[in-house]
Amino acid sequence: MIISYLTYILQSPRARNLCDMAYRTMSDRLFLSLLLFSLLSSCIEQFEFESSGERPVVIIEGHISDISTNEFDELFGETRYFYTKVKYAGVVKNNIDEVISGAEVELISDQNEFWDYTEDPEEPGTYYLYYSDFASQPNVEYKINVRLPNGEEYESAYDQMPTENARGEISADEISKFNFEPHSGDFVIRTIDGLDVSVQLPPTEDNDFKYYRWDFHTVWLLVAELAPRTHPAGQCWLYDIYYLDENKLLRPKGSPAKTKLFFIQTSGNQQTKFGFSVRIRQQGISKEHHQFWADLHNQEEQSELFAPPPYNIYSNIRAVGQEKEVYGFFGVVNEEYYTWFLDKEALSYAPSYIEQCLVQPPVAPAEWCRNCLNKDGIKKGERNTNIRPIWWVY
Repeated sequence: MIISYLTYILQSPRARNLCDMAYRTMSDRLFLSLLLFSLLSSCIEQFEFESSGERPVVIIEGHISDISTNEFDELFGETRYFYTKVKYAGVVKNNIDEVISGAEVELISDQNEFWDYTEDPEEPGTYYLYYSDFASQPNVEYKINVRLPNGEEYESAYDQMPTENARGEISADEISKFNFEPHSGDFVIRTIDGLDVSVQLPPTEDNDFKYYRWDFHTVWLLVAELAPRTHPAGQCWLYDIYYLDENKLLRPKGSPAKTKLFFIQTSGNQQTKFGFSVRIRQQGISKEHHQFWADLHNQEEQSELFAPPPYNIYSNIRAVGQEKEVYGFFGVVNEEYYTWFLDKEALSYAPSYIEQCLVQPPVAPAEWCRNCLNKDGIKKGERNTNIRPIWWVY
């Protein structure tokens, strides 16, 4: 859902005169907004189309990259397998949302190589590529073939990862924003201090367009300030895949300008009090894959006005031997990762926070102040652990 804020001219010691337009776009919950149904497990909002009846369509989504499961584990100490999701969804009122279990899913290369996906019994409709050393190779094209239990067959076009995915420089710039918030039946202006985090890509070797996509996973530190120093749950790390629920697209050529990736609030943001990090995934993608994501963005931006039906969203999936409606995309990407840490000592001001542990009676400290594993309010997409990430530098 896109949230737009009014822009006003104001003055402040650390403020800019013009507020940014704040956008909330999509994450890897790819088909949450795609055809107005959720491919991943969360829902955004249902979209209405002018049509007389509901009909189910097949949705297929997945990707592979040049970073294998083993390589990912070496980078982050986490296990990640490539997967493909298969489901039915309603294209009219989104009243149908049904995973497709029991399908046969196969990855095929143009070198006559084949790999089978395996359905996860705990995630019906999600099929994993359980090959720890598999990674997409340069100059090799890949596609997926999906055969449903009813005999219907679907196949993607071949896709190939770009040979170039230039690594850039990450920077953060202080900024103050002005939010209009409801208060007692009226609106008040609130200043929000934070950082615009950007990437500067290097010039390209030629003058051709390059295609990029970024998404973000956050990890923040929680310290149980009332726990003994040797307590095993004195420090916890909370992973949140939806905190920055957005992605960024870019189609540069030549010498690209610095590109803003996301905004992080500092003052009043409890997640940044003890330590805050963002894992930035940069994907080099094909022109067709970029078109798919651009169409999704366009659909999302119109969702509260007069959104057109999603039939014009680019898809590289087709039915085999039949005329069947199907949507989705299977892509082959080139990946780079950055790990960005919020450096509060580099700020020109000291962020303010609400004290939750070192409080005075009659105020009681939060339960997690003595055991951080007792942090309540853990939402879907969040994970709390007292195991320090191998890449954590605080």
